Amino acid sequence: MLSILVIPIVTAIICYNLRAPRLIGYVSLAGAAALAVVAFPLIRASLSAPVAGFYGAFSMDALSGYIMALVIFLSLASAAYSISYLDHEFDAGLTNLRGMRTYYGLLHLFIFTMLLVTMANNLAIMWIGIEATTIVSAVLIGLGFHKRPLAVEAAWKYIILCTVGITFALLGTFIAYYASTAVMGTEGALDWTVLRGIAHRLNPETMKLAFVFVLVGYGTKAGLAPVHNWLPDAHSQAPSPISALLSGILLNTAFYGIMRFVSIVEPSTGSAFTGNLLILFGLLSVGLSSIFILVQDNFKRLLAYSSIEHMGIISLGVGIGGPVGVYGALLHILNHALSKPLMFFASGKIQSRFGTTNIANVNGVLSSMPLLGTLTFIGALSLSGTPPFNIFVSEITVLKAAVDRGLWPVVVLFLVFVVLVFYGVLSGFGKMLFGKPGEPGSAPAAQHHEPDFTAGNMLGNAVMIVMAVSVILLGFRVPSFIDDTIRTCVQVLGAR
Repeated sequence: MLSILVIPIVTAIICYNLRAPRLIGYVSLAGAAALAVVAFPLIRASLSAPVAGFYGAFSMDALSGYIMALVIFLSLASAAYSISYLDHEFDAGLTNLRGMRTYYGLLHLFIFTMLLVTMANNLAIMWIGIEATTIVSAVLIGLGFHKRPLAVEAAWKYIILCTVGITFALLGTFIAYYASTAVMGTEGALDWTVLRGIAHRLNPETMKLAFVFVLVGYGTKAGLAPVHNWLPDAHSQAPSPISALLSGILLNTAFYGIMRFVSIVEPSTGSAFTGNLLILFGLLSVGLSSIFILVQDNFKRLLAYSSIEHMGIISLGVGIGGPVGVYGALLHILNHALSKPLMFFASGKIQSRFGTTNIANVNGVLSSMPLLGTLTFIGALSLSGTPPFNIFVSEITVLKAAVDRGLWPVVVLFLVFVVLVFYGVLSGFGKMLFGKPGEPGSAPAAQHHEPDFTAGNMLGNAVMIVMAVSVILLGFRVPSFIDDTIRTCVQVLGAR
């Protein structure tokens, strides 16, 4: 287990100390690939039975393995895409050798912090991991401030709001510790594996208070409305590969903490308390984001608000509960983790070609860059919930869970909001994809852009193609190994 945490640290140190700008990216990719190879047997084992290590401080079950697999996959994808992205930044004079070393070093430290969250058996260690993700990713968001003058402001807002939020989560952790020590003493009082066995004996009122603090705290980091204010600025200002990680998996690691708490709070309080709170936060997130998506003139901010919407859908699925609702939420985590990074990768290439993130200044992407335009179109169709793409499947699953439970007000509001999102996403990206290049109002292509047939660019395109194909295939059928994994995760969370 420790080797999984050691590899990204060693990779970060090597990348930071290299002096050859063209070599750093490939060393980073090699480190991400080595991490995937080493982690695969552990992830596979955890899907069958819990795996513990380091004297019980680390423990992995199917849910841990599921989230870890997504962390590693997206880390590998971002490492591959970063090669061409950073080469373009370097060639265009937008960064230097020191900036590249810092970027790659912090990228792997970021990966380390997310892996720590998924492996932690202890509530306190998980809290430390989530707080560490804030610190490292805040510096990554602020990189390149000389070309993104708002990046430092966004990073500062991010670290302040998320630190305040994570403090609420710490208070919730303390309260849960108090509840557990009243039942069993101090030994193992913060371990998931122990708490799961005594969850039904914990004081209901105390656990309700703990959950409120945890939901607000980790919900801030997960981007749930109304505690989402940092997210649109941070995701729109971060380098595109980092935006992909922030939206694709960092938000899910924070929500992972919420799901773990749900599994130890529900046995004592009942499902109605946690479910109603999650449904409320979910509807607020989907509703608020749908309004802002409609009025966006910046395509990276549009994607950021889309992340809030999709975290709201995940919250709805867990809140509605039952095997179907939780299954839909976990499937949505996977679907969003494929579609959103695809769109952030595509947006990075569009920004480098047109030199802008303003929707009105980008025209004719589909005709001038057929491959990039097609991949962007596929991603936009998926994010908008268009059938038969993958996100439509998980949205329908969550909707079915609400219908099965007779939650008709939730069904009606959910349908209204997703229709607004459907129009907003396709309207925004439709303006960019169609039309003729150079039409009035469009910006000229950027003077510096990456050559089409460099190794780095081909790697980046290959990553995007794999994601686009996955987005399409998952819309038609969920492979049996994914289906079995999600069903096991549902059992781990105790959904009934």
